[in-house]
Amino acid sequence: KIRAKIEHSKRWVEKINQLMMGMKTSSSIHFSLSWTEKRAQGENQLGTRELVEILRMDQKLLTQEHKDRLMEHFRARISETKMRSADQADHRSFLTIMKEILDYRQWFEFQLFFKKAGTSRKEMTNTAFFTFSGGEKAMAMYVPLFSAVYAKYQGGGADCPRVISLDEAFAGVDEKNINDMFRLMVELDLSFMANSQVLFGDYETVPGLSIYEFIRPENLTFVTVIPYRWNGKTRELVTE
Repeated sequence: KIRAKIEHSKRWVEKINQLMMGMKTSSSIHFSLSWTEKRAQGENQLGTRELVEILRMDQKLLTQEHKDRLMEHFRARISETKMRSADQADHRSFLTIMKEILDYRQWFEFQLFFKKAGTSRKEMTNTAFFTFSGGEKAMAMYVPLFSAVYAKYQGGGADCPRVISLDEAFAGVDEKNINDMFRLMVELDLSFMANSQVLFGDYETVPGLSIYEFIRPENLTFVTVIPYRWNGKTRELVTE
């Protein structure tokens, strides 16, 4: 089961990369994601790469040495976790500890990379991120998120809704890049609900939108709702 989940996750990461590399934005910046194996973290423990290689082998081909190495690895992890739990007065059950140890997601780590036009691919570190413009920072946050959500939704049926919600949508992002953000959601066929203090969402990259403006006069206890429709070209007040 663990082997199947790991293979599924790797295909999911590949889908994300295909989406991100295919996206065209005004910033001319592309992103890619790497799901890398962690190294061995203690004595008698296997690194993720070696552990996964053994797990991927046909059970009929596993030698006693392979089985012993697996048992030693998990025994070491269990002992380490139990000792750490005792030191920290952790009263979790043995079942909870086993779930943590067998959680394959903890065996890997994500690395985000970026590539600007005319440059080589570089890892997205904090230092690199803070050299970006406001629009590039937005792309670095939203492009991987949108791609990951889309890739996850690909596992659903053709008639399943693909909805995301955005709180304070694209705050701090300039107009040009906001236009790109909406275009990405439309191209990924994501339905969205968003709130903002400043945005109406009436951008040329959005073919249609229902908009509701909430107005609360000062010190009053009610909110007035004004509905609009955006048809891709004009925003019109809904009067019926």
